[in-house]
Amino acid sequence: MNKKIILTMFLIINILSSSLFAVEISSPNSVVICSESGRILYNKNATEQRKMASLTKMMTAILLVENCEMSEEITIDKRACYIGGSEAGIKPNDIITAENLLYGMLLPSGNDCAMAIGYHVGGTIENFATMMNKKAAELGLNDTNFENPHGLDSDNHYTSAYSMALITKYALSYPKIAEVVSTNDKVVDLGSFTKHLTNTNSLLRTYDKADGVKTGFTNGANRCLIASATEGDLKLIAVVLGSETSSIRFSDARTILEDTFSKYKLYDISNFLNVYINIPIIKGTENNYVETFNDTKKVALTEEEYSKIYVSENFIDKIEAPMNAGTYIGTYTVSIEDEILYTKDFYLPYNITKKTTLDYFVSCIKNMFSKLEMI
Repeated sequence: MNKKIILTMFLIINILSSSLFAVEISSPNSVVICSESGRILYNKNATEQRKMASLTKMMTAILLVENCEMSEEITIDKRACYIGGSEAGIKPNDIITAENLLYGMLLPSGNDCAMAIGYHVGGTIENFATMMNKKAAELGLNDTNFENPHGLDSDNHYTSAYSMALITKYALSYPKIAEVVSTNDKVVDLGSFTKHLTNTNSLLRTYDKADGVKTGFTNGANRCLIASATEGDLKLIAVVLGSETSSIRFSDARTILEDTFSKYKLYDISNFLNVYINIPIIKGTENNYVETFNDTKKVALTEEEYSKIYVSENFIDKIEAPMNAGTYIGTYTVSIEDEILYTKDFYLPYNITKKTTLDYFVSCIKNMFSKLEMI
């Protein structure tokens, strides 16, 4: 067959394959991560900074559960009421439990409830924003900045799709937050009145794998969504930012979640995390430093990726006594190509002492008697 024809056929097959397997969505920024490991499984401009509207409230929820008992009664600061945007309708001086404020903030996306939490936990909104940024720094997020607890547009209030996914992963580790964001509707006591609250996340009603999390909208951020979903033992978190319409954010999230479920499953890679260290000791009171280490980890992988896992060990060849506890002795890494799935640094847990003259003398005597016994 003519070489040009073969090349043309090859290019056509490649183009067709790309169109078959590429997922196209219109939202400008999106990501899917494995909830278990945090590994990125789908990425479209996931680290680009954008406004995130009410997705902000996931960080507000974290600070509430970390600083308050859910039964704690909170008196509503009048400055929290009538803030604008979506509201639960709480009233000044009403007393509401932290749990019910959490529902009021996360189901109908109550900006007033978010403000009430900010005043109660932080004392001032400025101080609460400082607490939010401190928590973001603890989570290792360097592309995120908060200026308020609700997400209404502000110049220096931004994150990325990936960082928002990591915030959500952390938030869902709290059972109460996971419970609230998976709730479709609930009648809640808001102090002087009760109210039937409905979750703004319509995926809970239209997508059988959905189990959270949060919608958002402002003119500056456009339509945003965090969506979690579970199939078997694999739980995914998707974030979509900047969608043009509400229906687009929901359909885009569902599209990338379904595509990810079709490609990945949760693999236990614990069999790669069995470490045996044996390092010779020069001039020490013991001949070798020996350590065994085992760990467990699950991560979402394709079947092909799992077959490509490899282990690399980079330990020092010898220990020259004396050596102090805490000295770095090496690193153990599990990877796929250039991506690290797991890494651990190892340090001496105790001091390695050097042989003294007496130690050499005692060793010499022992060797002498040992040889005599063999005669």
